[in-house]
Amino acid sequence: MADSADSAVALSAASLFNVKDLVAVVTGGGTGIGLMITKALVANGAAKVYILGRRLNKLQEAASSIGNPNIVPVVCDVTSVEALKTAVSQIEQDAGFVNLLVCNSGIAGPFGINPKPETTLDEFVSANMAVSIEDYTNTFAINTSAVWYTTMAFLKLLSAGNARANVEQKSQVVAISSIGGFNKINTGGFAWANLICPGLYPSEMSASILARSGPIVKSQIPLERVGDEQDMGGAILYLASRAGGYCNGAVVVTDGGRLTTFPSTF
Repeated sequence: MADSADSAVALSAASLFNVKDLVAVVTGGGTGIGLMITKALVANGAAKVYILGRRLNKLQEAASSIGNPNIVPVVCDVTSVEALKTAVSQIEQDAGFVNLLVCNSGIAGPFGINPKPETTLDEFVSANMAVSIEDYTNTFAINTSAVWYTTMAFLKLLSAGNARANVEQKSQVVAISSIGGFNKINTGGFAWANLICPGLYPSEMSASILARSGPIVKSQIPLERVGDEQDMGGAILYLASRAGGYCNGAVVVTDGGRLTTFPSTF
């Protein structure tokens, strides 16, 4: 009977999805998806969530809006190695370790042109060659290179989290990408469509898309709505808790079925 009772407790949602005492870092944690993730972690008992971003006012607004003292704003440009080192040093002095790193900072890529049946090769090449190479490269710097350097910067603190063993699951890194990586249609710029792979969620990045789209219909997203903080919260709690403790290299698509409306690699 004791074994059965222990098993029931271990399999309860409160145990499986528990992030109590977790120490997390969320880049881009002051707005959009990063803010949704931050809310979900602190609402479920995370001991500290350090939100990183370039704009202190946005980070402070986010922390104030949630009203939880466990949220700590840290100014950091994730494309700067020196800024990353400074952020790591601050967090090391404050907490001494990290259990979870969420690499969420990202931008949309510059738009060129999507080819249509009537688009000529000359038109396609000319339109895309007119895109600034600096803007194109900067998209990779933030969305790709920064994920690698941020992870490298925090590896020792993540290792310290394993040594601390304050939570059952091992330390981990979650990168927020996009369903654009599976999509053959350029919806966010060719440099953008390169993990949690979200579809359309409210954010600064998606604001222009949502402004153009009007009411969401089934042909755009089968569930007929954009994602919300419960959808993103559920995804991060799964990966950050014991529930996702056996995941390694997994890709979690959370898009309301949007990817099925495009030609894709699936």
